[in-house]
Amino acid sequence: MALDYQQIQQKLNYNFANLDLLEQAFVHSSYANERGVGDNERMEFLGDAILEYIVSEYIYNKYPNYDAGELSKLRSKIVSADGLRPVVQQLDIMQYLLLSTSAKKGAKQSHKMEANLYEAILCAIYIDGGMASAKDFVLQTLKPLMDQLQQLPQKDAKTMLQEYCQARRFSLQYKIVGKDGPDNKPVFTCELYVNGRMEFIGVGSSKKGAEQDAANKLVKKWRIS
Repeated sequence: MALDYQQIQQKLNYNFANLDLLEQAFVHSSYANERGVGDNERMEFLGDAILEYIVSEYIYNKYPNYDAGELSKLRSKIVSADGLRPVVQQLDIMQYLLLSTSAKKGAKQSHKMEANLYEAILCAIYIDGGMASAKDFVLQTLKPLMDQLQQLPQKDAKTMLQEYCQARRFSLQYKIVGKDGPDNKPVFTCELYVNGRMEFIGVGSSKKGAEQDAANKLVKKWRIS
């Protein structure tokens, strides 16, 4: 593997003490499988959690009048594929992502590749320099977006999921499958199906709340914005 470490670090505005971490962050699973080396998927996993924490903390302080549901909607705008894609494109780092020959052909069609790379890089920075460095990177790259979120039109998760599925001609179905607790404090359980496959279970104090909870989980998983 041959990466231009100096150029990448300049674009990220961060210098690594351990360049092996930087290299690992740019190894896509397709390349890893082709070459028999480790990929960056574990980094994506941890980077996703770190990103959610940093963004959550920032918008919690930035928007004190927003309730938990509204904050969740704002956060989804940032951590979604559509939120992170322009940020990664502006950093101009996708050219360094190590892909297999076949994966390169489909890279432009992938709507998650940029977001996954951002999360892997964030993880690498966190391991290399700690939470302070990770926060600096997120604020440096995402603060303009987080500061203008209040001006963006907001849609609830059910609406976002419905529009996403309609555009792709996916069938979408919610099934209320349970009700527990006393009548004055019920807990409803909802199963969410896409194309006949059960994707998530949601719970809430009302049927609509349970449906919204299930939709929120799928919107997050699919990075719909």
